[in-house]
Amino acid sequence: PQQLFSLELTFSSSENFVPIEPIRIPFIAQERGSIAGPRTGGFPRMNKLLLRLQPISPVPTSFGVNVAFNDYLGHMYFGHLGTFHVAFPDLFLPVRLPPTLWPQLFESLWTGSMSQSCWSVKVLDLDRAVLKQLIRSQLGPFVVPSEVQLEDEDFDFEQEEYFDRWSTSNVDGTELGPDDEEWEVVLHVETVCTIVFIPPSYHLLMRFTISTRSTIVRILTDRFQLLSYLDAFFLSWSRDAADAAAAGRGTSAMQGGEAP
Repeated sequence: PQQLFSLELTFSSSENFVPIEPIRIPFIAQERGSIAGPRTGGFPRMNKLLLRLQPISPVPTSFGVNVAFNDYLGHMYFGHLGTFHVAFPDLFLPVRLPPTLWPQLFESLWTGSMSQSCWSVKVLDLDRAVLKQLIRSQLGPFVVPSEVQLEDEDFDFEQEEYFDRWSTSNVDGTELGPDDEEWEVVLHVETVCTIVFIPPSYHLLMRFTISTRSTIVRILTDRFQLLSYLDAFFLSWSRDAADAAAAGRGTSAMQGGEAP
């Protein structure tokens, strides 16, 4: 049909969310002038709707969607639309404070004002540039915009640099001489802090200490169940980095194969 009347969308329920109110649309019609032939008129067509979701517990969830409507002859139709998913990152919201106050809030929560705090740590074996790009793309709205005053990271990045150099020399077949063994490691470590509000009332803080080839992520939250989702969250970063690297190699190979 090219016209739908009394369309109603209803949503499946979840114990972790306040029930979603049905959406009722009195009338939807095909736009005039959009018919280019017998196969292009009418529906399907895309209409965007904004849903308000209210978590009771911050748990990733899927919702089924049912649809009912009438055509212009009064015939009634029932059906199902595609399921939509609320993933873990979809629960992320900025804290409700001006960004200039985020450093003080982060410091306060990090140093003990968070009730029922739970800690975790992750090691991400990603190059510095890749990791910083992933932080911008995945957590950009939640990055604390100025320096946070915290204790230094106690991970031994210097030892990691020595080990990396030793591993590289073995792969290359070279041996470290006496001067090499006294080689001074120059570290360049950066720190990025993020603060995320998880509705209805939780927080997720992450401190990224970034070196050349690895990053230590220290995590603090007041809901321990959130930690179980972070393995998959950061695993997706590793997949994205691998896909980007593979795409880069493919582009280089195509360029190298072009005729001069």
